[in-house]
Amino acid sequence: MSREQFNEDAQQRVELGLRIRRAREYVGMSQDEVASALGLSRPAVTHIESGMRKVEALELSKLASLLGVTTEVLLSGNEAVENERVAFLARATQGLSESDLDQLYRFTEYLRNSSKPSRRGK
Repeated sequence: MSREQFNEDAQQRVELGLRIRRAREYVGMSQDEVASALGLSRPAVTHIESGMRKVEALELSKLASLLGVTTEVLLSGNEAVENERVAFLARATQGLSESDLDQLYRFTEYLRNSSKPSRRGK
């Protein structure tokens, strides 16, 4: 592998790690919570987010699922697919009554909170 290719790979790992960290912070998870969910140590998550450690394909898939994004978003930063989902949901909720919107909001909060690992014992 040439030095140029090595540098390019290292830069891609750093960018991937940054996208993972941003997604983790967006959903309000700690590195400890991510580590526990993936069966990794917290330092391993730190190394992934800093680009010092490569991410295996299965880890990337689990991370995407855990963080509520696609692997494409993590790999490329292309949020167009995610934006399409948001746009669809916005269109789908048009015309709902205020009561229905309140119920939908409570349900999304329930889903968001039920998918996070338990914080007990931490």
